[in-house]
Amino acid sequence: MAKILIFILIILCLALISFALRKKLGKKTKPFFIALLVIFIIFAVIFESKNLKLSDKKQDLLYAFHQGKVLKCKDFNVSKEHFNYEFGTSSFIAKSKEFKGVVLDIRKCELDDE
Repeated sequence: MAKILIFILIILCLALISFALRKKLGKKTKPFFIALLVIFIIFAVIFESKNLKLSDKKQDLLYAFHQGKVLKCKDFNVSKEHFNYEFGTSSFIAKSKEFKGVVLDIRKCELDDE
């Protein structure tokens, strides 16, 4: 939600700048600001859609982990038996001595089909 508000504020700032400087800049710069605004809106939509997909993937992996399924992260099989999930860093941290010091980012994990 905060990202959307930031995008709206930036769009409003661009509109305000173009409105305030419309007489100084002339009519030739108006299409430039409109093009800049359109490019920014397209960038914001693409950015948000990619973030939404990543968030959905992370959420699906986390649900599978909490249901006791095994995740494949790099060369490790991550399960509740050997790893804990840390929400602050979005990573799996080893809890057994066998994997001591291992921290795995959830973005690099996949659901193990085995």
